Amino acid sequence: MDIFVETPLIHCKVYEDNNACISMAHGTKFSPRTKHIALKYHHFRAAIQKKTVRVLPIHTNEQVADIFTKALLGDKFTYLRQKLNGW
Repeated sequence: MDIFVETPLIHCKVYEDNNACISMAHGTKFSPRTKHIALKYHHFRAAIQKKTVRVLPIHTNEQVADIFTKALLGDKFTYLRQKLNGW
């Protein structure tokens, strides 16, 4: 007796506040300064082309990931913590 389990479809949104990153993710060409990225991130571009990953722009003040990667002032930290946790 064979059991068929369907592979789930995963769709992911990536919010990016850097326009250069967004254009590199969607573009097909690399400049001499970015060609080293071509091999390392090939799988990411393939996911974008298959539409399982979408890169969406977000204003830098709304980038919740900054709470994990930057030293923030109290007000900004509190604002992003509120967005992330709800408290």
